[in-house]
Amino acid sequence: MAAVIPVCAGISLEYYFSFVDNDRYGCGTKLPHNVTGLVGVMDGHASDLRTGLPWQMVSIHEPVRILFVVETTPERLNGVIERSASLRQMVTNRWIRFATIDPVSGSVHVKRDSGFEAFQAPLERLPVALSSAEWYTGKSEHLPMAWIPMTQGGRAA
Repeated sequence: MAAVIPVCAGISLEYYFSFVDNDRYGCGTKLPHNVTGLVGVMDGHASDLRTGLPWQMVSIHEPVRILFVVETTPERLNGVIERSASLRQMVTNRWIRFATIDPVSGSVHVKRDSGFEAFQAPLERLPVALSSAEWYTGKSEHLPMAWIPMTQGGRAA
C-alpha cells in the first residue's frame, strides 16, 4: 500500500486541482502548447512553464478526492496507516479517504477524524448496465456508478 496509494493519490489530486482551478493548477487549453523539457508545457513560444493537466483532459472528470476501499478490518488498516508517515499525512490532511469492508462480516467502516466509524447510510441498488459502453455512450454528464454483471466466463457481458 505504501507504493500504490501515493501514486494513485497523486494522479487523483492532479486531476482534482487541474479541474478545480485550471488556470492556476492546470495548464489551460492544449491547443497552443509546446512540450518543454518533458516536465511541462508552455503556451506558445514564450510563456511560463505549466505543469498541470489541460482542460481537455479534466473536463469530463468529477472533482472528488480518491476513496480507497480495502477488504480488511479497521484495526488492521489503522495500523498500516499509523506505521507509514506518508499515508498518515495524506489521511490527516484529508487528501485521500479510506473505507474498509470486513472480510468476515461484510460490515463497512469509513475513516473519519475520530477513527473508523460504521457506515450507516441506506444503500441504494445500483442501476444495471450490460457493459461500460452501454452505460456511458452518448452521455457527457457525470454518471453515477452502475452494476455491470459478469458472465460465466468471468468477463463483463
